[in-house]
This record gives sequence, C-alpha cells and structure tokens, in this order.
Amino acid sequence: MVILCFFTVCMASAAFAQTILIGVDQNVSSGLLHSSATMHLRGAGGAAIDCGSVSVSVSGGKLKAGGRSLNFPVEVSAKAPLVWKDHPYRGALRLVKAPGGFTVVNVIDVESYLKGVLKMEVNPGWPMEALKAQAVVARTYALRNRGKHGSSGFDLCSGPHCQVYRGVNAEDPRLSKAVDLTRGQVLQYNGALAVTPYHSDSGGHTADVSDVWSGSYTYLRGVAEPFDYESPYSFWKAEIPLVQIQKALAKKGWGVGTLTSVSVHSTDQAGRVVTVRVTGSAGQRLIKASHFRLAIGGSRLRSTNFRMGTQNVGGGCDASDSASFAGDPDVLNVSDEALLTKLTREGVFTTDELMEMLIHPDKRAAYLRIALGRQSGCQDAPAASPPRAISSGGGSVVFSGKGWGHGVGMSQWGSKSLAEHGWDYRRILEHYYPGTLLIGAGK
Repeated sequence: MVILCFFTVCMASAAFAQTILIGVDQNVSSGLLHSSATMHLRGAGGAAIDCGSVSVSVSGGKLKAGGRSLNFPVEVSAKAPLVWKDHPYRGALRLVKAPGGFTVVNVIDVESYLKGVLKMEVNPGWPMEALKAQAVVARTYALRNRGKHGSSGFDLCSGPHCQVYRGVNAEDPRLSKAVDLTRGQVLQYNGALAVTPYHSDSGGHTADVSDVWSGSYTYLRGVAEPFDYESPYSFWKAEIPLVQIQKALAKKGWGVGTLTSVSVHSTDQAGRVVTVRVTGSAGQRLIKASHFRLAIGGSRLRSTNFRMGTQNVGGGCDASDSASFAGDPDVLNVSDEALLTKLTREGVFTTDELMEMLIHPDKRAAYLRIALGRQSGCQDAPAASPPRAISSGGGSVVFSGKGWGHGVGMSQWGSKSLAEHGWDYRRILEHYYPGTLLIGAGK
C-alpha cells in the first residue's frame, strides 16, 4: 500500500512538471511581438527568423513576420518573457491558425501559470493559508480541465470561462510564495483529480452541485460557513423590470408570453433558491435558479441566495419572501438567523421591534420579512403573509441577496474567514471538499 501511494505521488508530480497550453488571444489578424531578449520564430517546416520585435499578420493562410512567411503553427521563444499586446508571458508562445486569423497560445509550466492566475482571484494581502488553499484548488482545476479547448489548439482560455490569467503582470511575491509552498499539490477523489469549482462568496452556506449544475459528487455538497464574516457581497439588491426578465428568458427559449409573475418554487436546506417558477400569458415554466441567474446576468443577480419583492409602477410595494420561508413562513433557517443578526447590527430594526423579538422569538421570521422590505425600498411589509408568487402589472422584481457566484465548492471570502480563525489550508480544503485527499510534494 505504501508503494502504491508513493507511486501515485510520483506520477502526479511528473504530471505537474509538464506544460499547459493557455489561449491568451483568440482569432486575431495582426499584432506586435517583442521581448527584451532575442526572439526566435520557427514555422512548421523549418523556416525561422530571429529578432527583438516584429509585427505579425495573416496573409495567404500563412503568418507574415519580418518580411517572411511562416507556416502555422509558429513557435516563438526567448530567454526573457515574451510580450503580446503589452502582456508579458513566461514560457513560450505558439501561434496557431484559427478561422478568423490566428490564436496566441502561451506554452507554460503549470506552476508558472498559477502565478499569473491567483492575483485575478484573491487579494495578495489575505492570510497565507487562504492563499495556499486557492493555489491548490486552482492547480487541481487547471489539470482536471486540461484539453477543455482542445479543438481550438489549447487547454484552457485566459478568461472567466476557465480561470482568469494575465501572465507576468498578475504576479505577486506573496501569491508566488503560496504557489511554491504548495508546489505539485492537488486534491484527489478515488484516485482521480477532484472537481474543484470555487466562487467569491457563499453568503453563509455553499450550494450542492446537483442543485446548480448536473451530476452528483459527494464532496461537492452544501456546507455552512462556520463563522460569520463580512464581504463586499454580504448584501446586495437588484431591481429588474419584468419586461427585461421576459426578454432574457425568451432569448434562452424559456418564453411564457407576457410575463406576469416570478416566484420561488423550491429552496435548499439553507434557503438558497433551487428552482424559480415564471408565469405568463402563455403558461408557466420551472427554471433552475442557477440558469435563471445567468440568463438575467450574473453581475446583476449575483447569487441564488436571494429573496424577492416587487416594486409596482404606481409605487405600490410587496416584500413577501417566498425564498427564505418556503415550508414554514414562521421558522428561520440557519442562513436567515445570520442575516437577522447582520441586520440588527446595521440598525434596521426599531427599539420596539427588538424588544418584541426578544420577548417573542417566534415573531423573528415576520420581522425579518419587514426588514428585507425596508432594505428593498418597501415599507411596512406584511408581517405574516404566506409564501406566494411575486407578481407585478408591468413593474419590477426586487431581488435582495447575499454572496456572489454559483456557490459550489470553496468560497473565497469564506476561506479568508477560516484562515483568520486559525485554520490551515488543509483544514480549509477538507471543509469545502470533504472526503478528498490532498496529494503532492509541497513544502
């Protein structure tokens, strides 16, 4: 058994020494390549040029560089970082033919790649254990998703669809140290690389992968954040006209005619919305909340951890909350308790309301609805109305929520909080991906 484990680690370490191909600019027709050292450009078939700076473009299906034509793919190397559109990159560049011209691919070792990723995901000033956890998760994600864009000639893109990567410009000493301290370390489950999605802020409780996407992984179930914490996304609000929601849904093929109401159909154990019901003149449809969020826009509807109210055109307001109180409108779940505490600290409640909740704890759910109504611009929300559809005659839906992102896997702000409470990166990873095994070298 010891031999087998040692063999697994050695095989994993060997894989980490390999290169990964990152598409840093796709389908371009021209640009400038330069480096502080002499560059060597070699096309398929052997034609090559040496230079310090060169303009490249597509002509006749070939790459024109320095007055010469090179066959694709073209390999570019130098003993210093290579610069493309003011972005310096370590490793080499490969220019591959694409439908709209050519694609610039950074050929780089995994560890150097991660050093150009982490600053786009976390603050270098965060606790080192949180940074190390991010390094392990990002490394596992990169290796697990190798070949994601294989048909385009590279493994991963440099945008949010994969992991945001900015090369040397994004490097930072503390983040590079986090990468070095966890060198080669990844998460495994049943001998294979684990699926390690992550997001900005869970809002107090992560989501189960089956509620957000498809499939089921025992280590990607929803878990509660052990400690309360504040982030820029602890509370957000978005007021979206019904007509905009209607257009967004129709664009996805989910049209229901003239949209008349939006309501929460189901939630998970923490109050996160799982499915949304939309009703219109042509009927109704159930939509997965994660899909609904992306259709509306992830930057507007920041998470599926939201509640709903309406703002009518005539100024009327309805702040009933079918998301948080599904099942029993008079019972608070764990997530609601945390929100109630936060709103109390913010002074949302009057002295009389605080006394009433102290004397009659069973009324806290009703007062939370009232507070959410005030936060949404709705005053005197009904104290005990049952869960129901949120509808409006040509008005807007007000979403009041917390957190940012899909909610699956590691919460970056949650990880920061755990590190601040003394948790090391191994314990943080075990919390967000329970049952996985951390393997690799590290220091």
